[in-house]
Amino acid sequence: MDSAKRRLMGVASHLAANNGPPALEAEQTSAVLRELQERPKPVKKSMSLNDFKALVGKEVGLSNWFKISQERVNAFADATGDHQWIHIDPERARAESPFGGPIAHGFLTLSLLPMLNDEAMPTVDGIKMGVNYGLQKVRFVSPVPVDASVRARTALAAYEPIGDNVIQALLKVTIEIEGNAKPAVVVEWLVRWYV
Repeated sequence: MDSAKRRLMGVASHLAANNGPPALEAEQTSAVLRELQERPKPVKKSMSLNDFKALVGKEVGLSNWFKISQERVNAFADATGDHQWIHIDPERARAESPFGGPIAHGFLTLSLLPMLNDEAMPTVDGIKMGVNYGLQKVRFVSPVPVDASVRARTALAAYEPIGDNVIQALLKVTIEIEGNAKPAVVVEWLVRWYV
């Protein structure tokens, strides 16, 4: 029996016995943490709030490429309970999937948004903190094959003071797939910054 089938049988057995997803395996968790620790940190631009506001309608940054490994996909499947074979069974995905192999979950790709966008965005002087205010529009344009690399291309679509010391911004973020003309995800993201 191949490893993917054993894993699926183990997940099914655990779900039946425990009414819930299995805990992340230590080896899998370590591999995912290692990926993040070894990731190069970008050199970020620093600018004033006024300079940043002047970028409305323009691209503000581009993240580094980030490889999505099978270990990360499996960890995401365990964390969310989404164990569909197109994500976690490479052999079956290569044989039966229209994508030619396993793909990352769309929500896994979307969940990389904070990390990738942090790399893409400049450091803006005067912003003390930011909060996620919501997503206006999300489109999963193309599947991300396992072991493909993605990056975020971020544009500032709107910038609006909404009260004392609060700025609301609309970011248009495109998560690109290395070597693919079509993006993985296109999202309009509302954030609030406190100054």
